[in-house]
Amino acid sequence: MAGSSSFASCRSLVLPLLFLLVATAIRGATGSYNPKAFCSKTTDVASCLRVFPTLPDNVAKAQDNQEFYKRLVRYCSIKNYEATSLAEAMIATTTAADPIIIATFFPQWKGDEVITTKTPPGKCLLSCNKTIGDVHDILVCGHTYMEDRPPIIHQNLTVLFHGGHPLPLCKSGCPDRSSSEGEAVLATKLNYIWTLLDLMEAVLPEYLSETGMTTSGAKHKTMIPSPDVAATVATAP
Repeated sequence: MAGSSSFASCRSLVLPLLFLLVATAIRGATGSYNPKAFCSKTTDVASCLRVFPTLPDNVAKAQDNQEFYKRLVRYCSIKNYEATSLAEAMIATTTAADPIIIATFFPQWKGDEVITTKTPPGKCLLSCNKTIGDVHDILVCGHTYMEDRPPIIHQNLTVLFHGGHPLPLCKSGCPDRSSSEGEAVLATKLNYIWTLLDLMEAVLPEYLSETGMTTSGAKHKTMIPSPDVAATVATAP
């Protein structure tokens, strides 16, 4: 597990030039705030640039780092909840006696109906469900107060993207030959959420610096391990 890190406040007199350089990188030539610039700091720039235009206006048009982070984390939580509902519905129908069509509960799921039969959950579905749970744990940090979460979330995202762990099966791509149409839809949703987390990991250092928060000052520290493909597959039927 990655160790704690501390981040200097942007008001510090020790690193004024560093803050100036960061601020310049995030703002365009006209001086307007440009959150899309954070894509250049993600681990998958191409995916970030594809996903950014799909962000709601209140996220994509944030006016500063603090607003961008807060709106991004809320949006990511919503998308993960949607994926949770879909995964739970798919798992519930794996014991159905006859094929059924899963009802969609969100307008944006139009066309995502899934037909399942009486079969146990496959590796892809179980992996996606586990990854969704890991994302939830990262965002809520156990019972940690909301105002104390940012440095803990940053620690966990650093482990997730820079800890050298294998990607979960759901993110690395569920095998076509063993995945149902529904599992492919779920995996696509997880890929989208993964990119949101990558973007969040890029903006968090700036957010922490501006708010004067540090990982060492976080309360109720809750670290979780990165999703492990081997562990997921080992428990799959």
